[in-house]
Amino acid sequence: MKKLLLPLIILLLIIGYFMSRDSDDSVGDAYDKMEKPAIEETQPAPDSDSTMPDSSSDPTMPQESDDVAPTTTDPQTSDSTLMDDTEDAARDAGDAVRDAAEDAGDVVKDAADDAGDALKDAGDATKDAAEDAADKAKEAWDDLKDKAKSEDEPQQ
Repeated sequence: MKKLLLPLIILLLIIGYFMSRDSDDSVGDAYDKMEKPAIEETQPAPDSDSTMPDSSSDPTMPQESDDVAPTTTDPQTSDSTLMDDTEDAARDAGDAVRDAAEDAGDVVKDAADDAGDALKDAGDATKDAAEDAADKAKEAWDDLKDKAKSEDEPQQ
């Protein structure tokens, strides 16, 4: 199970990296394919000759001096600004995902390097322990040989 974990993580990071690269292109394509809003037609101002009620006598009606031009934004400008903001946010998100994938890749690489170093150290320690055990076994064998020789010699 542990042997499969590292390749799985690396595979997921690679897939995420390529998906983030493709998302930048798809955001641009989606933006290009979007419908442009229809231009709103404005109503022409009524002629001054038309019969309009006289509002100067009615105090509840707003007077010309009370009129303030409404502050509106052009719908095309606000839509394009919104789309630009959306596109920028999508690109920022793609960049963040790409940066996160690169950082995760660096972390995985460092972890793999550390694991390799640890395995090398463990191998060296195992080799040293095996050499020490072989030396002790040889010493014990030599001691047994010497003891057997001393027993075989006639005592004088």
